[in-house]
Amino acid sequence: MNVTDDHLIANPNKYSINILEQNIHNLNKKILLATQKLTVEFCIKYILDLDIDNGSEDSYIYDVDYILDFQTHLTRQEFKELLVLEQV
Repeated sequence: MNVTDDHLIANPNKYSINILEQNIHNLNKKILLATQKLTVEFCIKYILDLDIDNGSEDSYIYDVDYILDFQTHLTRQEFKELLVLEQV
């Protein structure tokens, strides 16, 4: 199934994580955050940008605080736990 940003906007919280992952290269991060219910794992893998000094003008946007503003069902603690596990 091919999903575009227009599909996400027209169908909030409709698409599974699996479908979103299959279409990740066609989707805008901001639209994903604003329209779909995401998991911490998905956000860390595809949205979170911890390298805020990489020169990209948008990189600062995709920090944990920004993600939590849109994904209110997630917690800072969930991010901390998974990020620590990834470093081991």
